[in-house]
Amino acid sequence: MNRLIRVAPLATLFAAACADVDEHDHDHDHNHGVTTSVVLNFTPTAGGDTLTFQWSDPEDDGNPVVDDILLTGGADQEFEVTVEFWNDLEDPAEDVTVEIAEQDEDHQIFFTGSGVEGPATGDNAAAIVEHAYADTDAGGLPVGLTNTFTTLDPGTGELIVTLRHLPPENDEAVKVDGLAEDVANGGFSAIGGENDVQVTFNIEVE
Repeated sequence: MNRLIRVAPLATLFAAACADVDEHDHDHDHNHGVTTSVVLNFTPTAGGDTLTFQWSDPEDDGNPVVDDILLTGGADQEFEVTVEFWNDLEDPAEDVTVEIAEQDEDHQIFFTGSGVEGPATGDNAAAIVEHAYADTDAGGLPVGLTNTFTTLDPGTGELIVTLRHLPPENDEAVKVDGLAEDVANGGFSAIGGENDVQVTFNIEVE
């Protein structure tokens, strides 16, 4: 499979049982293995070529290369945006997205940052893109592997992509309705679970 070099932040270890660590520690274990690339695919819903942007740390050495996201054409453009997670240390590279999709009842992807308005940010006068979830797990809760982004105004900002691991605790569900809104109101400390991956892209609409 031919992949463009993608952009991801903090390379991360995933594991089935998570140790208690700070939510920004990307070395906790999960059974997904190592994630060294995060890829965003922007496909215009009106037709046109898919734009692919990537955060990539293929050597898992903490020195990622990050693509800037550039969306031309001004406001009111709609894109289907899919997210991929890869482990480039395997040969061939392992598509970690498959396991996340299989365990989507324990995961949710959040989109925040100065350039974004959506469920996890609330109203944002500085936003240049608007995010909406376009997929759900079996319980009807958002996942974030497939999304809709709409350009608002020309400008620049940040788009932060966070994959949150939300396994049950003490037999109680941690992934529940309204988590994105809780993040908008109180940050990630307002919800359970811990971050598997959190990466930041520069985004521009022109």
